[in-house]
Order: sequence, then structure tokens, then C-alpha cells
Amino acid sequence: MCAMNWAKTAAGMALFVAAAAHGLPAAGASPAEQAAIERDWRMQDGIGTPRAPSSYQAAIERLLDRGEQLIADLRAAGLALESETAEWKQCRARWKKLSAIPAVEPAQWEGLWRSAHWLRRRIVLGNPVAHVGPIAFIKQVPSIFSHQLTQYYGNCAQPGGGVFVLDRPGESTECRQLAAGALPQGSYQHLDVSWDGRRILFAYCHAETTPKDREEHLERHYHLYELDVGQGANLPHQLTDGPFDDFAPRYLPDGRIVFISTRRGGFHRCGRGPCPVYTLALCESDGSRPRVISYHETHEWDPAVLNDGQIIYTRWDYVDRHAVHYQQLWTVRPDGSNVRIFYGNGTFNPVGVWEARPVPGSRQVMATTGAHHAMTAGSIILLDVTQGIDGLNPITRLTPDALFPESETPLLPNWHAPVGVTSPPPVPIEEVRWPGHCYRSPYPLSEKYFLAAYSFDSLIGEPNANLAGMFGIYLVDAWGNKELLYRDPAISSLWPMPLRARAMPPIVASVVDTEAEGTFLLQDVYRASPSLPKEKIMRLRVVQVLPKSTWHSNDPTVGIPNASPGRQVLGTVPIEADGSAWFRAPAGVALAFQALDDRGQAVQTMRSITYLQPGENAGCVGCHEPRTAAPSARPMPLALRRAPSTIQPGPDGSKPFSYPRLVQPVLDAKCVSCHGREKPAGGISLTGEPQGAYTVSYNALAARVPYSAWQGGDFRRANSEPFTVPDHFGARGSRLMKIISEGHHKVVLTAEEIERLVTWMDTNVLFYGTFDPADQARQRRGERIAGPKLE
Repeated sequence: MCAMNWAKTAAGMALFVAAAAHGLPAAGASPAEQAAIERDWRMQDGIGTPRAPSSYQAAIERLLDRGEQLIADLRAAGLALESETAEWKQCRARWKKLSAIPAVEPAQWEGLWRSAHWLRRRIVLGNPVAHVGPIAFIKQVPSIFSHQLTQYYGNCAQPGGGVFVLDRPGESTECRQLAAGALPQGSYQHLDVSWDGRRILFAYCHAETTPKDREEHLERHYHLYELDVGQGANLPHQLTDGPFDDFAPRYLPDGRIVFISTRRGGFHRCGRGPCPVYTLALCESDGSRPRVISYHETHEWDPAVLNDGQIIYTRWDYVDRHAVHYQQLWTVRPDGSNVRIFYGNGTFNPVGVWEARPVPGSRQVMATTGAHHAMTAGSIILLDVTQGIDGLNPITRLTPDALFPESETPLLPNWHAPVGVTSPPPVPIEEVRWPGHCYRSPYPLSEKYFLAAYSFDSLIGEPNANLAGMFGIYLVDAWGNKELLYRDPAISSLWPMPLRARAMPPIVASVVDTEAEGTFLLQDVYRASPSLPKEKIMRLRVVQVLPKSTWHSNDPTVGIPNASPGRQVLGTVPIEADGSAWFRAPAGVALAFQALDDRGQAVQTMRSITYLQPGENAGCVGCHEPRTAAPSARPMPLALRRAPSTIQPGPDGSKPFSYPRLVQPVLDAKCVSCHGREKPAGGISLTGEPQGAYTVSYNALAARVPYSAWQGGDFRRANSEPFTVPDHFGARGSRLMKIISEGHHKVVLTAEEIERLVTWMDTNVLFYGTFDPADQARQRRGERIAGPKLE
């Protein structure tokens, strides 16, 4: 076939159509479908395109290289491919012959290009792994506001789409809509097929019109629906309801459904709203008893069931550090217990990893590397955490033609932050964020072959909408071969998944009971990464991180650190001589820990959160220990030889947090005699009088303590590094504390007064313990408030 010379004649075109048909599965494709497939190849290869333009000669060479790798892999797997291999060699020989001729008729290059492509398509679609049967997928118009957060809100949904099935992928692009017309005009997203292949879960939002902004239709929400495809024309059944966005559902092996929901309450901290926080939730098979199982402080995405029955998902983790980089992968049991980092919580590049799915018969997962300030799309990766849990080492790029958005550019293709470097070198923002075409929605068929949605168009970032028909569905492999299965130019096709039965993972037993508490076991606080200073760790401070209850960043603030989370101190627990601790803590609460020295100062601070389910017994090896570390075989920790500790409350003003009640009494007793209103020493007044959003003393002291603030200046820029550097923030890193410790003008503080000042410095020098403006006004006057609930 490849040795044939194609003439510009009707007879030549007739021969082409016949030869092309031979390159397809037996059912063939219509001329219109063949033309669409060829247009797609031209776009892929850069033939006549403005993006990455290419000649036929160069495109054929790339095609031949990729095809040879594909053929080698298939033959290694036991496929004979004798005729296809022979034809491919003819194509290679023809390319070499034409390349040696100074002047070649364009029609000859085009004919060779076309023949090689049809042959490759025949090989790709002949792969037994690709014989998936019907494929279910979603058609969707992207949201009006392109961002990882807003793409899934009902108030941003545009009308159009549905649940569709491609019955003969690779043979025909004809598709059918399931339950067409059963639901009013609206938006659809996220599809999952049941383990037996008979039912489909999806999310739907009633949306008759396109919103003009994010506040026009706050009454719109996505809810979960189910279709019984095994019964033919059944209507979709609504599973969840209420003023919440419920989406990204997945069938669990025990019959229940895990999904993402805004039911936890609260809002994000770093931009304009409304952006309600959504986290992992659980419901019964019929949608009853919907409940939150994640108490994380901000957003989570894309749950999927791993081959061992655990759930993998993406979590945004930016407590006291940069808000853009840390959207990486975590795991959890289906009941919400045993929350663990899986990959990337110390990684700058990629910015984030979404849509993770387990590879059949493998410990590896496939996922999409995407941007923060855009919809989910970018490059597809294979992740092997036996090779590491951060950075590029565990990553195999399955689509190396697409860079990682917002962390790589054509100018900086391999940039990765070295130790101590907090951000990439400055380059034009449009090149940093949106480097070109993109992939998403991978469905792994093996470690090398997968279904995916692909767009020739670049992402469009916030606050705009992406193109309606960006994505089509493709069969893709690890060498860059991709064949179009379906594309609707008017609307994106996403979340492809074979409509067939599949192996079901084991059921993971639940540890949750009806208790209001659980326990934490810390085996050895000194097993730490980075290493701790040579200090005796005496206690562990337990801090509750509070959900933000208002729409917009810094509206209101809780202190001078930009976009800081709120918090309150629950108290402290003892560390035994061997570094162990065992203590009871409330369930359903976002918690962070600090390791304290003999003066109660934080030697190390947790820049994340954890939580307990009711009755859960959780544990860790050490204090930010290397996350591949296993518990040691040493004798039983001393902490386990007694009953679990109870949290001992901190000083007044630490719960609920209140600078006027925690710090100001110390200043009034020991400082205002010199640093009063009239002629304050050194020009520094430390009175508790209101000044702006805070008080005179707070405004004078807070900037003198190193605190973590996203987008802060000078020393605060270090908040971008993944992990806390010991002694950098808080009391131990503060010159103010050093002055106090040295006995400033012979002022002697009691142990309680030192504890008050240290507690304030170590909890990021906040002023308020609430986001409620009325309660903040009372706190500024020094009044006691009820404070946030333990939730």
C-alpha cells in the first residue's frame, strides 16, 4: 500500500478510498468519517496548521518512529503483525527513497503520509487492549469561568450536553444519547460505570441559560443521577438533592457511592468568591444518608477506587504556604479514615495532578497534570510512587507533546525548583500558564494504552470560558500515537469509559463508630524530615484550622498574614522520653500539630491538616517523617504503656483565638508603663486601643514576628517552599522573642506570660479567631465570644 504512487486523478482518488477502507476495521467508515479522520491527522501533524506547522516529510518521519515503537511493543506482547510489519517497512523504505530525491511532487509525499496513517490506524485499532466495546462518555459545554474551583459549580454551568454511548469505537463515529429529553436543558459532568457494566452514574445541573456572571444563578447545583442501561430505555433517577453541588461520583465495591460535595460548608481563602469548599462525601446506593467524610480545610477532586479498595483523590493543601502549587494526590479508606499523601505534597512541577485512576493489574496510576487557574487539562502521566513521592522522578510522561500547564513553558521545559528556590524565573504569564494543546480524562487500558479527551486548542484561564467544542475522544498510547474515536465540533466530549463489566476491588472494612473522638499515635517525633534541631521536644500543640465562612479573600482578615486560615488552639499533649505521644482528639475536625521545646516554642510546624473519623485510631511514624518510612521494630512506644492523653487547654485567648485576650494582658502588665499612649519608648506603643482592623499593639508587634503569608514579602517569601524550615517562623525565628528572652530592660515574664506570647507567635500571629464580622468587632473590644464549633 505504501509503495503506491498517488496521482491527482479521479482514478487515483478512488484507489485511495478503497485502500483507506482496507486500513480500517471490517465495518469500515463512511467517506465523511474518513475525511474527518484525515482532518484530525492534519491537525495532529501540523499540516497546514498555524500551531507547530510541519511538512509532510517531517510528519511522516515522526509517524514512522512512533509506529515502529507501537509495533515492537505489540509483537513483544505476542501479536504476529507480519503483514503490518512488512507494510510498515515499505513505508519506511519509501520515505527514505523520497527523502533522497531533491524535488518530489507534493502529491507523492501526501500519498505516503495518508497511506502510513491508515496503516497505523489499522494497527492501533487492532490492538486487543483497544477492543473495549461500547464507550460511554459525557458531552459538556465548559463552565463560564475557567478555574479548578469554578468549573464544577452549578452557578457557572452552561447548557448543553448529555450522556452518550459510542457503540462501535474505531469502526463508526455514530453515537446515541441515553435517555434523551428525559431531563430539562442543563449541564452534565463526570461519568462512572458500575462494576457489572449495567448502570451509569453522572452529575447533572438544570441550566436553561448561560449565566452572565457567577452570582446570577446561585440556586443552580449539580446533583447525582443514575441510569440503568441494562434495562434499555430507563429514565435517569435522581440520587441527591439540596442546596449543594454534588459531583464526581464513583461506585464503591460495597455498593455505596463516594463523591465530591459542598456539604462541608465554608469557602476558599485566596480569591474572589463565591467558591464554596467541596470535599469527599459518601451516600448509600440509593443516594440516602449523604454525609461528609473529609474535613479538609479546602477543596478536593476526582475520587477513584484503587485496585486495593482504597480511594485516591486530589486535595488542595495550602495551609500557610503558596496557594497555587499544591493540588496533589492523597489516599483514604472509603469510610474517610487513614488519610495519607500519595504523591506530590512537596512538588512544584507539575502544579497539580487530577483525574487519577488505577491501571488495571498494576500498582501505578494514570492521571492528568493540570493548572490551578484553568479547567482540568494538560498532560497525561503514569505515576509510580515506588520511584519516589515528589518531583519528576516517579512520573512517566505519556503525552510528552503537551507540557505541564502553569509550571512549564517552551522556555523552561524542565524547570523544577531546587532547594531554597521558591518560584520559577520570570517569564511572560501567558507562556507560563497555557503552553499549548492539552489532554484530560484518561481512562487506562494498560500502563501504555488509554482512552483520553484531547484538544488541539490551548486552555483559556480565568476568568473566561474555554471553547465549547475543544475535546474529542481518542485512543492514545505511550509513544504519541493517537487515533480519533469521536469528536463533536460543537461541544466537548469528556470522561470516556468502557460500558462493560470490570474487576471489582476488595471491600475495605470500616473503622468508624459512634464515638465523638479518636486517637493519634506519634511513634517518634525525632524521626523528622527536614531534621529537627538538637532540642528536647516536650509537648505537641494541637491546633484546629477553621473553615472560612465568608466569600472573599481577606474579607475580613483574621490577621496580617495574607489569605491566612483561621485557627484556634485546642491545647497540648505530652511527648514521652522516647519521642512518642498518644492522645485523644475530637473527630471531624481539621487539625495541625506543632512540636514544642521546653519553653513551649514550636520547633516544627505542620503545614497541612489531618483529621479523625469517629472512633478512628490513626498514627504516624514521626514529625514530617520521610513518607516512605515504616514504623521501627523498637520496643513498644512509652506513650502506649499508659492511657491516651487528653488535650490540656492552652491559655485564655487561645480558644477561641483572641489577641486582645491572649496577648494584650501581658502587654498591659509588663510593657505599657514604658510603651504607653503618651511618649512611648522608641516610638512603639503597645496599648490595646483599636487601630484600623486591629489594635495599636498588634500593628506594632505582628510585623516583627516571621509569619507565613501567601504572596508575602521579604522573609515571608519562604512560605512557597513545601515544608516548614525549623526555627524559621514563629517564636524561635523571632527577634522579638529573642529580645524578650534576654530580659528587655530587666522585664521578667512569668511562665504563663511566656506561654501566651509564644502561642500567639507560633500560630501565625493572628488577631481574630473568627471570620464573622460581628464577632470580630466584639473580639477587638476584648469581649469573649462563643467561638467556632468543633467542626
